[in-house]
Amino acid sequence: KSDQRLPAQDPVRRSAARTRILDLNTCDSASLEALPGIGPVLSARIIRYRKLLGGYASVGQLREVYGLPGETFVLISARLTADSLDVARIRINSAGYSDLIRHPYFKRTEVPAILKYRELNGRIEGVEELVINAVISSETARKIAPYLAFD
Repeated sequence: KSDQRLPAQDPVRRSAARTRILDLNTCDSASLEALPGIGPVLSARIIRYRKLLGGYASVGQLREVYGLPGETFVLISARLTADSLDVARIRINSAGYSDLIRHPYFKRTEVPAILKYRELNGRIEGVEELVINAVISSETARKIAPYLAFD
């Protein structure tokens, strides 16, 4: 038969499965569970955090997933990709309190400060403006930058 499937022991098939790169922003829980050290609980947390963030801007953000061991991250990170162009962006110049506060990278004190700054100074041109004017920390700016749109 010409439509026979390769046996599971076939080294070519095993190698292809091992080197498959998963996109963190589009993969499903079953794909994540196929990775070493990832079970149903961690898979669900990875996907839940993806939704909370609005997508992963980098693979390194997986380190922020609760309960993911560092050694597991090291083991799987080379098999993952994340495109920062795939993340949902917050329109900083029109976003309301609820839009800003739901993002995990904004501190509770930073959200009202952003809104007040915008009210007093008008349009925000870039994340650097918020740091220079002590509205957000440089750490927050570094993490949140891929998630902001200034149009």
